[in-house]
Amino acid sequence: MSDFPDIDPQRLRRIYQATEIKRSPITGIVAGYHNLPFTLIGPNDEPEASENNPGSLKLTGKISVSPKLVIPVSPHDENFADIFPEDEPFMDRSLVSRVFSFRLSTRRNLSIRNEQLSVEVFPNSGTDLMEKVLDELSRGEILNTGVIWCPEPRFYPVSLERFIVSVLDREFR
Repeated sequence: MSDFPDIDPQRLRRIYQATEIKRSPITGIVAGYHNLPFTLIGPNDEPEASENNPGSLKLTGKISVSPKLVIPVSPHDENFADIFPEDEPFMDRSLVSRVFSFRLSTRRNLSIRNEQLSVEVFPNSGTDLMEKVLDELSRGEILNTGVIWCPEPRFYPVSLERFIVSVLDREFR
């Protein structure tokens, strides 16, 4: 028996489809390794969150992407825990061992790594926090950071997959 519970593929599909890219980075991937900074916002579904005011979560990090051909040393596909390593466990346990793949992307030979993940809890609603983050990025004239709405933040790798695919599709069409 597996240490990780099974997850409904339909649930992952719903999370993927409900993910909204609120702001794409102006700069993107052209060649070589590039960083895609992101801010991901979603409702606080932590058990400690109050039902009256659950607040929201903000995850920030950088994704390193290589659009060059990568031949992996291992013949096995990488799983979410390999791509999105965490100092403190946050990712839903059912995702940790699932294989990471770009089901919708035509480019399969990519090396993806998440770096510097941080998770913050805010008392604001997700809508208020989203407006604040978008305003701060605009005022700071920060052009390289994507902003993502994730319906279930513990499944953030699924939303980040959608973000990466949206950037790659725009860059390599």
